Amino acid sequence: MTATTPRALLLHGDRRTRQLLRRGLACHGFEVLTAADGERGLTVLLDELLDLDVLVLDADLPRRDGWSLLRLIRSAGGERDLRVVVVGRGLDPARCAQLRWLGADAALDLAQGAERIADAAEGTAVPSWPALACA
Repeated sequence: MTATTPRALLLHGDRRTRQLLRRGLACHGFEVLTAADGERGLTVLLDELLDLDVLVLDADLPRRDGWSLLRLIRSAGGERDLRVVVVGRGLDPARCAQLRWLGADAALDLAQGAERIADAAEGTAVPSWPALACA
């Protein structure tokens, strides 16, 4: 039996951040699909859902923010097999807790870096401050 390459959908509004996170995920063995806004991301997500392992989602996406996408994903059919990692700038512990309550598997501030975000996408992140309340 051959192992399949894990697939990630990365939704982030900033091109440079998207490229950085894409490289981090690829270095962790993910095949990475990307979109720059929430509307396009939702289209790709619906097309690829059954073949995705993780969604890395910008909390502040243009055209449909990550908060509303997360609510939609978790409420529409209760899709729980898809791991969701939400990233953003200035995600304090309270915002992270809200995102986790909405159904994010992990919520990380971008300052924690692409490596830590890729670890969270794999489900291997070890919580530490400031991630203690966020991972």
